[in-house]
Amino acid sequence: MNSALKVYNKRKVDYEKIDLFKYEQENLKPSSVFILIFETNKEKEVLFLKRSNSLQYHKGEICFPGGSYEHEDQYLLNTAFREVEEETGINKNDIDLKFSLNEEITRTRFAIKPFVGVIKKELKIKIDNNEIEYYFKLPLSFIEDKKNMRSHYFLSKKNKLVSRPAFFYEGNLIWGATANILKKLLAKI
Repeated sequence: MNSALKVYNKRKVDYEKIDLFKYEQENLKPSSVFILIFETNKEKEVLFLKRSNSLQYHKGEICFPGGSYEHEDQYLLNTAFREVEEETGINKNDIDLKFSLNEEITRTRFAIKPFVGVIKKELKIKIDNNEIEYYFKLPLSFIEDKKNMRSHYFLSKKNKLVSRPAFFYEGNLIWGATANILKKLLAKI
């Protein structure tokens, strides 16, 4: 993991200005997230948030900091930085941007662009209580250990039993787009 994060640099990040027409044509909502890896202790940890049950989409689910694109953002990277600060109080100057991953399309038609960043100092996380119930950090070694990946079963809209990758950690279920993005991260590192 150490060497993979050192190899990547900002030139590998997709900085393209957002093409709203592309998203409109495919009926997608552009959004982005930050996979924040804390390198402050002996072990690297990834930051996760539990979304409030009062939100319209993906209520109560475990996620990465992030959210929907706003026109003023111009770039999805700006969306990710803005949302991280709104949801956690973490300033973009504290994030060492490493690389981006391919978009993940959710069942609710969000097109999520994941960015990966490293934080090398202890920071006070101040969650937005209107959007976030709590946060936790998950050791990267837990995610990298294949025996910790499980399957989460649920009924689709067509009443079919569906299985998706998932992680369970201290009572938290990480599944759906978040688990899929984690799989993309593991494939890249």
